[in-house]
Amino acid sequence: MGLKLAAIMALLMFAMGGLGYWYFQDSQAKIALLHANNAKLETATKIQTNTINQLQADFKLASKLAEETTKMFNEAREQIGKVQGAFNKQSKLLGSRDIGKLAVHKPKSIRRITNKGSKNIMRCFEIASGQPLTEKEQNGEKKSQTNSSCPGLANPNRVLKY
Repeated sequence: MGLKLAAIMALLMFAMGGLGYWYFQDSQAKIALLHANNAKLETATKIQTNTINQLQADFKLASKLAEETTKMFNEAREQIGKVQGAFNKQSKLLGSRDIGKLAVHKPKSIRRITNKGSKNIMRCFEIASGQPLTEKEQNGEKKSQTNSSCPGLANPNRVLKY
């Protein structure tokens, strides 16, 4: 009976040892999987943090550009108001300006003035869209060398007053 008991105890111990070994191996596999998943989560968190930071920087840049564009647009609007005022002047000596009447009486002069103005306005749009200034525009100091349609954009060295 002592030998049977020892054999049963040995078999029981062997079974418990096998069960403990299996549990240890299974736990180690789960721990390795959890470590791999944790590394993936940390990488994803870093990527998301970097993406959020980049989006915030892009938003700040877009806001700054929108603010600058609004400022330029408002300046252009003021210049348009000044140009409109130049065309709608009232003179005590000559009365009101009427481009239509002038065009009937002096068509060549009005055509020349209109064509030059259209050319200048198109150049203003090009500059406002990002086109660089030409050397003539940068160095123009005389009135004949300047673009009077958008003096703040086209002629940085000489700002015309209306």
